[in-house]
Amino acid sequence: MNTVFIHFLIGLWHNVPLIAALCAIGVTQVLKIPFHFASHKNWDFHKVIDAGGMPSSHAAGVIALVVALLFETGTRSPTFATAVVFAAIVLYDAGGIRRHAGEHAVLLNRIAMEINRMNMSMDLETSATTEEGERLKEILGHEPREILIGAIIGLVVGVVFGKWWP
Repeated sequence: MNTVFIHFLIGLWHNVPLIAALCAIGVTQVLKIPFHFASHKNWDFHKVIDAGGMPSSHAAGVIALVVALLFETGTRSPTFATAVVFAAIVLYDAGGIRRHAGEHAVLLNRIAMEINRMNMSMDLETSATTEEGERLKEILGHEPREILIGAIIGLVVGVVFGKWWP
């Protein structure tokens, strides 16, 4: 059993597309900290586990996967074709659907805040016991430039791993 597990880990280590994708995701998640500092002038180490923001780890991961698969299997491979379609769906989702869901969350949070304020002004006794409730997460998706920077990072990581990983 122990030997099987060791062979499993060795197999993962030599799976270039997997390692490239995971490294690209890790690199972009860590890079969110200095990018956040550059734009907000404060260090937020929680960004390393946050979804959304600059750069897009979704874009980096899928592009690194596609590029590493290109080196490993070539353009005629069904695996490469599957990865390209998968990447297109992930990028569309990250920049489209998830981004719009985040924008909707902003509006819903504003509406909930306004309703809470109206309740407070109507009845001060009840407002003291009324809870505001849980806010919806507002940063879910990515702006196009966040996706572009993530894709560039993924491209570089994919090329590096595709050419030089053992």
